[in-house]
Amino acid sequence: MMLTQEVATLWWDRGVPVRMVWRERRWRVSDTPTRLTATAEYLPSAVTHAPEYTVGWRFQVSADDGEDDVVVVDVAPDGTGWVVARTWR
Repeated sequence: MMLTQEVATLWWDRGVPVRMVWRERRWRVSDTPTRLTATAEYLPSAVTHAPEYTVGWRFQVSADDGEDDVVVVDVAPDGTGWVVARTWR
């Protein structure tokens, strides 16, 4: 695993990521994205089925430039855009 904070531009379809540009390369999402969630810390521990909110997405991307490059990434919101927070090769 590698930690980064590199800017990425994402394209969405029906609320899930389908493509991105990262490190000046085009990538397509090549698996089913997984929503990364968290629950509010201020809720009492007795609350069951606490509401969750999205803190990012994890998915596999394949290079769109003909190279045989595949990476698993975690993306997280950063201000008005997105960053690649972690990668696995």
